Amino acid sequence: MTDIAHPNSIAVPAAMLKAALICASTEQARYYLNGVYVDPKGFLVSTDGHRLFCGKIDVSDVAPFDGWIIPRDAVKRALTGFKADLIGISPAHVGDIACRSVDGSFPDWRHVVPTELSGATAQFNPAYVADMGKIGEILFGRGKPVLPAHIHHNGEGPAGVTFPTCADAFAVLMPIRSAHTDPTDAWASRSAMIGIG
Repeated sequence: MTDIAHPNSIAVPAAMLKAALICASTEQARYYLNGVYVDPKGFLVSTDGHRLFCGKIDVSDVAPFDGWIIPRDAVKRALTGFKADLIGISPAHVGDIACRSVDGSFPDWRHVVPTELSGATAQFNPAYVADMGKIGEILFGRGKPVLPAHIHHNGEGPAGVTFPTCADAFAVLMPIRSAHTDPTDAWASRSAMIGIG
């Protein structure tokens, strides 16, 4: 089922757009991150500087275009109660919601995507880890998968996140750097506290 009523629309999976919304910034000072970027090479991208979402979309039947940023609030309103599998987007609308693209330049998002992963463990904001699970569930679309998201550790560098039920999307998660993450200091006192250290 589709809902592509506007001419010159790009049909994108509604689930992909909903997943992207999770990583879009709400910080007003960084207004150019307050939305979902439509990359001309065929990606929906969002980031708040701590996590990044990227989903592949089909632009093979679309004339070449410059990228644009769909405003966060327009995406949210368009997806409220939306039931179709595909939703139409353009610089002037998302679904049935008219909007103007965000007047700003989206950063070079490819710069933070790791090309190699070390496997060295890291610590992450638990809320962001939970968001990766939510994204995996949205992309799965049919209940809850056994493993909605898989974090591929990269030490102090950006970690890669894959979604086992969706090969067309990934995320990047920035680790937390803190002295508390040293297991010798952080855990030794806890085990000693109960007399097993």
